[in-house]
Amino acid sequence: MTAVVERKALQEKAKLVSELKEKFEKAGVVILLDYKKIDANSVAAFRKSLKNANAEMKVVKNTLLYRACSGTELYDKIDIFKGQTAVIFGYGDLVEPAKLLKEFLKGKEEAKVKGGLVEGVYADAAKIDYLASLPSKEVLVAQLLAVLQAPITNFVRVLNALPQKTVLVLDAIRKEKEKQG
Repeated sequence: MTAVVERKALQEKAKLVSELKEKFEKAGVVILLDYKKIDANSVAAFRKSLKNANAEMKVVKNTLLYRACSGTELYDKIDIFKGQTAVIFGYGDLVEPAKLLKEFLKGKEEAKVKGGLVEGVYADAAKIDYLASLPSKEVLVAQLLAVLQAPITNFVRVLNALPQKTVLVLDAIRKEKEKQG
């Protein structure tokens, strides 16, 4: 009887590891968080805000999480998998989950970011914090378009200035001739 229960528990763990592995592959950003001394109500509110940002948070045993991240750059960072660990998977905008987490962690000194992955590349806590300070993807695209548009706008202004200057010169000549005679 116990062998059947153990086999079933192993199968459930293997299934969970497989699901986590899929999430690692699908997510653009993965953040590991030490969530000490955070009350359940604030975690529930945080999960809801993550869901609205196309992200999710899972609390998983470190051993299962470690197995699931094999093949990623997190696998070599064994120290990350100590203590209480929650993992945040962001599937859309890379910046939004980090921004939400930074806001969530304000005033919670015990909780801290352990590290994570940004598009498959390892990022320590400082890099995750930097990611949270970046503008959203939409703002960055708008800034890029403004930079790309600037030379064209300046060129059009130069082209418009040439006929304007010609008209001003001709008008000055006309006024000078009217004075003379």
